[in-house]
Amino acid sequence: MAATLLILLGGIIGVGFIGNLFFEKTRIPSVLLLITIGIFLGPVTRIVPPETVRPFMPFFGAIALTIILFEGGLDLDLQHTIKQAGRAVLLAALSFAVAIFLIYYALLLGVNAQGPAAIAVAAALACTSAPIVIPVLARAAPRSPMRPLLVVESALSDALAVMVVLALLGLEHGGISGSLLAGQLGKSMFIGAGAALAGGLIWLWMLSHLSTHPFFYLMTIGFVFLLMGAVEIFHGSGALAVLIFGMVLANGEAIVGIFSSRIRDQIHKRLGEGGVALHPRLTASHAEVSFMTRSFFFVYLGMIFQWPGADFRLWLTIVLTIVAIIVGREIAVQLTGWVTGIPAPQRSLLAAMLPRGLATAVLAAMLVNRAPQPGPAWETLATFVVVISNLWMSFRLLKIRNLLEPATPALKQTEAAKFEGNVA
Repeated sequence: MAATLLILLGGIIGVGFIGNLFFEKTRIPSVLLLITIGIFLGPVTRIVPPETVRPFMPFFGAIALTIILFEGGLDLDLQHTIKQAGRAVLLAALSFAVAIFLIYYALLLGVNAQGPAAIAVAAALACTSAPIVIPVLARAAPRSPMRPLLVVESALSDALAVMVVLALLGLEHGGISGSLLAGQLGKSMFIGAGAALAGGLIWLWMLSHLSTHPFFYLMTIGFVFLLMGAVEIFHGSGALAVLIFGMVLANGEAIVGIFSSRIRDQIHKRLGEGGVALHPRLTASHAEVSFMTRSFFFVYLGMIFQWPGADFRLWLTIVLTIVAIIVGREIAVQLTGWVTGIPAPQRSLLAAMLPRGLATAVLAAMLVNRAPQPGPAWETLATFVVVISNLWMSFRLLKIRNLLEPATPALKQTEAAKFEGNVA
């Protein structure tokens, strides 16, 4: 048994690496390959019996979500975030709200699911995936003026889904109303953001001394887990806290630059040799951990996959949900483009970037484990949504490839300038 486990662990890491190479060559996200391998190991060959690994989902899911959100925060540039905040918030809010509305009615028509539990499932399926969007954009559209907007939007979408789902789970046993949910979300965001800012500034000071010592990355990731757990205990948004904490660490120089030169000088005098700039070893180490976490989780998701079989209503729900996601994204993009003046060719890229990923899978699994009684196979629905949304994104990117790679550098500059002029 131990030998089999070691072979599986080594094989999954190898498959994750091959998946990255596959993505670089084809621009098809590695998540598809990883889930396929998991399905082969679990339901198909039963090398890993699904029933033996399914109970570990809540624990592994919480760890994976924390690591991925921290990576999303580290990837956020403060200046770009502030510059794109208005458009990103508008797109994230519209895309998320329209998707929830349409997916909820897809669930109602398909499996007659309703109430807070159905809204929570719709929220889990409504968010785009920052861990997929960010690397896909880096390779498919590195010079697009839409890239900063999509990076911020996807990071916000992940955090928003986690906050809404956890808030709905907290209200599940009582009545639900718009004002009550808004109040719960507002309180949760305030606690999470406050704890993240305080914790981030404290840890920036700590890193200025720790970065000259070994194991400072492990200390940092340990502090991230402590922050996530402590904020959740006080009913705050641990997801938002981890996201903002990562952004604070990645933008120490920009945050210090807000103060006057006299205060900046005092801050630098009190810091150790490391200063406030994020040490490259930390980001490099976390990239490795994040890669391994994603690889294991998507293989794990395939291992616990359940084929719908002859369940017509579940098949209908899958189809209706996919249609709802595509239509909802198109509606949100067109509304955002109309309000902010985004040119039509750039809207095609925004509409294509709708992949679901880790947050969707983890939240769906959490809902299964917290359900008071057996219900629809949310994990199966989430797996189909993740796979088909990534295939749809890959197809759309191939279709608009000529729009993403204009013929000349001059044309690229002209389009970028036109966009900046429209949204100024």
